[in-house]
Amino acid sequence: MKTRSISKDFYDELKMGKLAKLLEYVIKDDTLCLELRGEFINIYYRGGSLFKIDNKYNITFDLRYDKEKKLNPNPDIEKAISLIPFYKQAMDKWFYDNPKYEREFQQIILRENNNSGNISRATDYYIADIEYQNTENRSRFDMVAFKWPSNGTVRKNTNALSLAFIEVKYGDNAVNGSAGINKHLDDLKSFINNKEMLNEFKKDMEQVFEQKCNLGLIDGLQNHQFKVELSNDEPEVIFIFANHDPDSKRLNNILSEINISDYPFKILIAQSSFMGYGLYIDNMIDIKDFINMLSKS
Repeated sequence: MKTRSISKDFYDELKMGKLAKLLEYVIKDDTLCLELRGEFINIYYRGGSLFKIDNKYNITFDLRYDKEKKLNPNPDIEKAISLIPFYKQAMDKWFYDNPKYEREFQQIILRENNNSGNISRATDYYIADIEYQNTENRSRFDMVAFKWPSNGTVRKNTNALSLAFIEVKYGDNAVNGSAGINKHLDDLKSFINNKEMLNEFKKDMEQVFEQKCNLGLIDGLQNHQFKVELSNDEPEVIFIFANHDPDSKRLNNILSEINISDYPFKILIAQSSFMGYGLYIDNMIDIKDFINMLSKS
């Protein structure tokens, strides 16, 4: 299985080498997030890849975002840092014509739960990865989260984390019928039931989370040289139906067609904490209760 964690050399260049200033910029700019991709890293802005940096430290900016074709697609590190506002402006113009609300929303969820000071430290989930894809086994997850209750005693226990897969649907048009949700659940069932593959994935995600913490990418856990270990608890599957229209019956009709008993894992629906994006255990609703709630509305 291809891993998302990066090599020691790559890590060292980010921590204290030629990429350290770029990492510092990302940490101080909360519109950006840096994600580990094994042989490369991505720096995301509004859900789109601002820079892709390979393990030879070459930087690539996707020219599809540059409608005016004025930006260098392969800047050196110093130029990349100094010109980030111009690259972001080009992306803003592209997103105006080609909105990607779901991916942008995912990045906001990550920021609220990983990098929002006391709020992040009080939520019960950290986001270990976004836009996970593995072509070898065709697995794809919007977000990979670590459930780590913020209760003081539990939060001190680095062996108290469990795995959660999060699927984000932005607006009712993104639900795509029961077949789409069923396929996602079937794919997850196949992935989770393959214990060897799941254990390899968990080990890699543990290392990803440790590397992100030690690089300063997760607020409150930065520069901690600790080891985390995911429990053997069955992973949770969480759906986020962002901006569901309460007047619409579409979501209720689609979810009601799912045979929930086919799936051996918890299926939860995330509610916001009033208008925020923090993920809290108390705001997770079992899918059966959620369907009943929709039926009564």
